[in-house]
Amino acid sequence: MLLGLNAGFGLPIAHEFPVLTPLGLTVVRQDLRAHFTDQEIHDRVGEFAGTPVMPLFLLAGGHIDTPDHQHRIEPHEIASLGVRVVNAAVAAGLTGYWLEVGNEPDIAHPDYKERPADFAIAVQQTFDAVRAAGFAGPVVSGGISNLSRERLNYLERMLVQGLPADVIVGFHRYPRGLTPENPQDGFDSRDAEWQELARLANGRAVACTEVGHHTAPRKYKLWGFIPLKKRVTDAQVAEHTIFDLQFFKSRGCLLTAVYQLNDGPDNDNHLDRYGIRRQDGTLKPVADAIAGFTP
Repeated sequence: MLLGLNAGFGLPIAHEFPVLTPLGLTVVRQDLRAHFTDQEIHDRVGEFAGTPVMPLFLLAGGHIDTPDHQHRIEPHEIASLGVRVVNAAVAAGLTGYWLEVGNEPDIAHPDYKERPADFAIAVQQTFDAVRAAGFAGPVVSGGISNLSRERLNYLERMLVQGLPADVIVGFHRYPRGLTPENPQDGFDSRDAEWQELARLANGRAVACTEVGHHTAPRKYKLWGFIPLKKRVTDAQVAEHTIFDLQFFKSRGCLLTAVYQLNDGPDNDNHLDRYGIRRQDGTLKPVADAIAGFTP
C-alpha cells in the first residue's frame, strides 16, 4: 500500500518534502483547479520532478465548482485540465504520478450531487483525454465522502453507468463517533462497509484518498440515545489513524492518504484539527505513529 498525505491544496509544497519523507510518506495529494493558469499548473507539477515524493494530482477538487461556487466545472473542463497536467508533467520530466477526477461528488455541486451519471461522464471523459495525451498511469474516480449506505448508494449509481476497467475506485472514510471501529450508518461493522465497497468495485482496485481523525468536539450518544460531545486526544488520534491504515492495508487498498498536514487556528472547528502538525510547527503524536507504520 502506498502511504500518502493531503497537503498543498493548490499552493507550493516542495519546501515540505524534507518533513514528509522521514515519516515514510511517499505520496502527496495536491489540488490542481480548473481556473489555474498554465504557469500555475507547470509550477505545481514541476515541484515533484526529481523528488522521492510522488504526487496524486486532484483535478478540480473542492466542490467541483467555480471559485464563486455558482457553476460546476463541466466534464469537458476537467478533461481539459487533465490534459494540461499531462503536458506539464512531460515538460517537467515527471513520469510517476496519479490523477484523481473530482472530489466527493456526492456532496459537491448540486449538478454532480444529484446526478451521479454526470459525474461518471466526467470520469470517462477525463480518462479518455489523458490516455489520448499519453498518460498511462493510475486514474482514480473522485472519492465519495464516506462509506455510509447513502454514500455507497451514490457510488453504485455512478458505477452502473460503466467506466473503463482500470479506473481505480476512490473513496474517503471519516469516523462516526469516538472510535474507528464504529461502522457508518447502514452497516453493522467496518467489515460490512468494506464488503459493500468491494462488491460495487466488482474487481476494480480501490484507493482511499482521504482518511482522518480530528481533536475538535465530536457528537456521540451515551447509552445509545443521550446526545453528548467529547474530544479525543492526540494520542487517541494516533492510535485511530494506525487502526485505519492497518485496516486498509490488510484489505489490499492501493493507496491511503491521511488528511491532512496542518492544523488551523480554531480549536473547536473540526476542519482545523485534522493536522499531523500544530500551528506552531511541531509534529503531533500521529506523525510519529505514521513514521513507525509499515505500509
